[in-house]
Amino acid sequence: MLAEGRSFAEIAELRGRQISTVMMMVADLVERGLVQFQASWVEMKNQAMIEAACARLRFSPLTPIKEALPHEITFGEIRLVIARIRSQPEKRKAAASGRNL
Repeated sequence: MLAEGRSFAEIAELRGRQISTVMMMVADLVERGLVQFQASWVEMKNQAMIEAACARLRFSPLTPIKEALPHEITFGEIRLVIARIRSQPEKRKAAASGRNL
């Protein structure tokens, strides 16, 4: 459905799921390298804030990262950006070792 250009909301509606569930499923596919991250999924400024929070908190669990960000940034957006970072070989090593991005 992503390949057809459908939004997360459309996929959620068609599948009878919550948008957050669809975003988490897509994030898993991105992290595994099965789907390419699309910049349009998360605003660039939000991507930058999420990356900075991950660097500061060294990829801690999602809740501390969420708490460090503006309330409008969702767990789904955080998970998507983390998945993109982890899907990149050079970033994956840094994330696994707890080093900054």
